[in-house]
Amino acid sequence: MVWLEMISIRSAGIVEAAIARKICRQIFESISVDNLLKLSVFCNASYATDISIHLQWRSDPRHDSTLGSEVSTALGHLGLISHTLWTEQEEFMRVPEISLAETAVKV
Repeated sequence: MVWLEMISIRSAGIVEAAIARKICRQIFESISVDNLLKLSVFCNASYATDISIHLQWRSDPRHDSTLGSEVSTALGHLGLISHTLWTEQEEFMRVPEISLAETAVKV
């Protein structure tokens, strides 16, 4: 099963947001975790103090991962933390990618 662990921080200010990004970079450069499919860090387009860290896993989501818990703890002093788990709903079909060449009308 694929699941997503989302850790969001609303940092106290721009300086704290920069520190949070630096901490994420340091943690992620030093990890080697089985079952981790993808790791992404997003910054809110309107509020530079809001950061969302996404850890995509392939395993059974029973509870927060050790990595997710460590990230939450490391960032906790910089602002408000939200740590949630999301499971992919397998009953929804994925739309296949269609190239522009296949959809072009021949003249």
